[in-house]
Amino acid sequence: MSSFNRFKHQLDSALDLLENSEQIKQLDLPQVLGAQMVDTESLLSRCTHICDKHKQKKPVIRIVHHLACSGGTLVSKCISAMPNVYLLSELHPSTSLDIDLNNPVYKPTDLISLSKYSGIPNQNELTEKLFLNGIKIIHQHVDERGGILVLRDHTHADYCTNVPIPQKSTLLSLLEQDFDVKSVLTIRDPIDAYASLVKNNWVHFEPATFDEYCRRVLLLVNSFDMENIFSYQKLTESPLHEMKKLCEALDIPFDDSFEDTFGIFAVTGDSGRSSNVIGQRKRMLENDMIDEFKQSENYIMLINALSKYEIN
Repeated sequence: MSSFNRFKHQLDSALDLLENSEQIKQLDLPQVLGAQMVDTESLLSRCTHICDKHKQKKPVIRIVHHLACSGGTLVSKCISAMPNVYLLSELHPSTSLDIDLNNPVYKPTDLISLSKYSGIPNQNELTEKLFLNGIKIIHQHVDERGGILVLRDHTHADYCTNVPIPQKSTLLSLLEQDFDVKSVLTIRDPIDAYASLVKNNWVHFEPATFDEYCRRVLLLVNSFDMENIFSYQKLTESPLHEMKKLCEALDIPFDDSFEDTFGIFAVTGDSGRSSNVIGQRKRMLENDMIDEFKQSENYIMLINALSKYEIN
């Protein structure tokens, strides 16, 4: 039992003893003592209020969001390189992008996939319970050892597939009931991100056009406060400055030696980056194609929205 809980238990026991004492009830107490008892009652009331606030306080959890092929692997490796930070890469409570129900594969520790293979009814309800309980256990385990848990959301599953787009991240919606969530979004220039999506055959939405992609990115951007959105381009140009700001937004420790160590951390989704040096990637498109993309209505709206806050 923690020292706080021991104090609360002792306080409750003392209150019970006073309330049930016949001697206290029969005493004809002087007026001044009565006033003192009122003050004591007020003090106990304040103690109870503090106890209630303590019980209601949620643990803090951090989430980093970004779309596929938008530099998320680099960002995640840099976060992983911060002191005492442990990052779980590409999480989503309900996506089926990673599973083919007609071709089960060997996943002996993956209870969610195994339950899907088995055809257990009410699968979404079961999946959410397994997922949430797993996050709670991991978070507590890391926290008890002085670490900080950061989750890398698989945001692509919410915004770039043929399932209905949620008002906000599915992962965020699931966790905010039990956690105080601190989250950030990183954005890459949509022209470069879309070109990389096409190259990696990761366009999972219809119509599979650049304008439709920008519409989806705009919905994602609009679900975040601008102070929590960070530019991938700026991070590659000024990694120390941008990563320090990102760490402050997530409330995690910052260590400027991350540039020397980020490459040793292994995370999923390394679709395009193999270098251990932070820098801009070469564009894959010809200038005439870039000019055509820049005429997209949703691209113009997205760039205007980001430009106001100097994010793009």
